[in-house]
Amino acid sequence: MERRREERRSIEERRTFEQPSHAEQEREVTALGRSVDQVVHGIATTVGGWWADRDAAASVRRVTFEDDVVYRAHYDFSPTRLADRSYEVVRPAYLVGHIAGGNPAYAGLSFESIERDLRAGWSDDIRTKHGDWDAVRQYAKEAFGRQRQRVERVSGEQRRVTAEQSAVDGAGNGKSD
Repeated sequence: MERRREERRSIEERRTFEQPSHAEQEREVTALGRSVDQVVHGIATTVGGWWADRDAAASVRRVTFEDDVVYRAHYDFSPTRLADRSYEVVRPAYLVGHIAGGNPAYAGLSFESIERDLRAGWSDDIRTKHGDWDAVRQYAKEAFGRQRQRVERVSGEQRRVTAEQSAVDGAGNGKSD
């Protein structure tokens, strides 16, 4: 028994003192679950377009560990948290919102504008396992907003870098203002 305590203490000390590398912090969440795949497939079947393309499947892989932690904290501290459901049960709503936030066709659109597409993938089987869409939509909306902000920030940074590079190239060619 004493040996077990010492082993646990040693593990906890290592966790406390070891700082995860940036790569570990950004590692992707790979085990997203069959339910998320079913929702994405349901949307792809109904809506088509980007959802049926490989980009949607690749977006699932872009959910990071950090994203999952943020969504879990949002749920745990939400005043509208479902008392009878854990985060793991409502997680597909967050993830499908996150994936939708990466859809280039939704750029500039509100959650309410694209919600019909997400609702289309929320089948009876998913509803039974993870709750009625109306009960979980707020979690999808939260994740959609977070991902849209990230996409807009990244695309803004790319535009800025491109503009700066053009300015440098222009100055380097002996052009004056």
